[in-house]
Amino acid sequence: MSFCRKTERFSLEMIEAVRTLNPIEDVASGHVQRFRRSGAELLAHCPFHADKTPSFYVHPRKGVFCCHGCGAGGDVFSFVHLLHNFSFPQSVQFLASRAGIQVEGFKPTPELTAKVSALKAQREKNAQFSRFCDERIASINQRHRSLGRAATHAEDCLRAGESDPYIQDLAWSAIERFRHFQIRIEREGLCDLGILTNEWEKLREVA
Repeated sequence: MSFCRKTERFSLEMIEAVRTLNPIEDVASGHVQRFRRSGAELLAHCPFHADKTPSFYVHPRKGVFCCHGCGAGGDVFSFVHLLHNFSFPQSVQFLASRAGIQVEGFKPTPELTAKVSALKAQREKNAQFSRFCDERIASINQRHRSLGRAATHAEDCLRAGESDPYIQDLAWSAIERFRHFQIRIEREGLCDLGILTNEWEKLREVA
């Protein structure tokens, strides 16, 4: 659901400050039972309809929400609009008050400008780290599945009574590679958040 945004009462700078200081995940978290992570998104029961299975998604990096059950969606202003049946100006005023921003006669102070800039920079850093983790874990999972399929095929060959020594050696090598990779994942913590964080910080230092 969308509604007309009459922005003439508010400067774009103020609207952006209000949006930045009211992350959609923070505003929505007070109205859902519990979020759980689903990739780059957060998933919960929708606050706008009787949601039997979680269908309410929030994408923190993009600052939007979407319910696959009732079709509700939009940004943080849309969320407040739907939740309280506010007009856009009322939604802006509500969120501005939540963030401690004075709407009337708004003039960005150096402190507010610095705070907004810092939050944007932190979110971009978080987004880059999230992409790094997603890509790394996807690569590890892909290799794990590939080695797993090869090991399963090798086991099938051995169970079938393959007698060729060369084929047997290939089969046992495939099984060993899969087992070794499984052990490496556990021993080196290839998918461990702490390990990924340390590696990410080292890459940032080099860059």
